[in-house]
Amino acid sequence: MAKRGGADHQRRERGDQTRRDLLDAGRALFVANGYFHTSIGDLVSKSGVGTRGAFYHHFSDKAELFRAVFQEVERDLTLRSLTSPPEGADPWERLSRGLQSFLEAAVEPEVQRVMLLDGPVVLGWEAVRSIQGQSSIAMIQKMVGKAISDGIIEDHPVSELTHILVAAVEEGALLVAHAPQPEEARQRAARILDRLLLSFASSSRKALRR
Repeated sequence: MAKRGGADHQRRERGDQTRRDLLDAGRALFVANGYFHTSIGDLVSKSGVGTRGAFYHHFSDKAELFRAVFQEVERDLTLRSLTSPPEGADPWERLSRGLQSFLEAAVEPEVQRVMLLDGPVVLGWEAVRSIQGQSSIAMIQKMVGKAISDGIIEDHPVSELTHILVAAVEEGALLVAHAPQPEEARQRAARILDRLLLSFASSSRKALRR
């Protein structure tokens, strides 16, 4: 029984490693070549898993692998943008810094290709929103709610304000991703985003900014 349990554990470990190898290959190739110029054969070769059978054991098709890659990229961006605020920052600074970090990430090839360009086309708007709703949007909504409860932002419906801010950031990020000079576009968009956020601030917060 112990031997069988050990063999099962080894099989699970090998399966986990195969899935990890395919995800890593997907992240590399979807960024370098784009989703539509990456084949399953490319993914199998890049990952080193050996056969298409190994691929189909873990993913039903290329789109399912892309969805898993999108989720990882979105999760990683959320973690570094929204869950690591400056030390001692208040809810305003955490929210502002987090939103600006999303704009900054729009110049990164991985975020551009996977999240902004291919993601909405491959997955569709509803799937993208479902993924974001469980991570980045949920985190932003929590930060907006905290800023309102602390009197830093004026009292507005939390969900609606969250989605307005997310929409502004996403449109700004798309603008940056398509711009011939992305960094200059990001700086302009960042200034406008700051003014937009300030328009929702409480009078006491606006006074501090003067």
